Amino acid sequence: VSGIAHADQAKAKAEFEAMAKEYKAEVEKASKSSDVRGGLVKACSIQYKKALELKLLTQADINKLCGCTLDAEGRVTQAQQWEIQSAINAKNQAKFQQLQSALVKQQGESVKKCVGTALDQKLTKLAQQAMAGQK
Repeated sequence: VSGIAHADQAKAKAEFEAMAKEYKAEVEKASKSSDVRGGLVKACSIQYKKALELKLLTQADINKLCGCTLDAEGRVTQAQQWEIQSAINAKNQAKFQQLQSALVKQQGESVKKCVGTALDQKLTKLAQQAMAGQK
């Protein structure tokens, strides 16, 4: 049994590394594109390939989620970035975590509002299934 578990782990690691490499390549490609946002949405969608293959999400769901996520990330102000960088420079882990947590919460609420109730419920269900599978 441990051989099977090891093989599954190795396969999952290889799939993750391939996805990370593909994502990085798409982000680099997007940064040189005349449609940076569109390229970043495409890069974002890479992480949802498995959900698409399993028909857990549609391409429209993924595009909407990625668009909303990018919009939320784009609303981070220069002042917020400065605060976070200042905490990092001061090696103030507590302040950094506080700022990061507040930013993640703000972005999460923005994404939730943007995707709408139906897609949010679908994503919540997927997250619960993923958590149950990890236990």
